[in-house]
Amino acid sequence: MQLGCYERFKAGEELQVEEIRGLIKSLKKILSKGGIVVVSEGDSLITTYNLDSFNRKKNKIRHV
Repeated sequence: MQLGCYERFKAGEELQVEEIRGLIKSLKKILSKGGIVVVSEGDSLITTYNLDSFNRKKNKIRHV
C-alpha cells in the first residue's frame, strides 16, 4: 500500500514540487468554501463535509 502525501510528510519524507502544488490547490479550495469539518476517531478518518453545509431552515423540526 502506498502512503499519501500527508503520511509521507508526517514520516519525515520529502515531497515533490508537484505534490506540494496539489496540496496548495486543495487547501485553497477548502478556504474558498469557508473550511471543512473532519470527523475522526483515533487515527481513522470517518468523513468530512463543508463547514457551511448545514442549513438550519431545512433541518427545522416541524410540529404537526
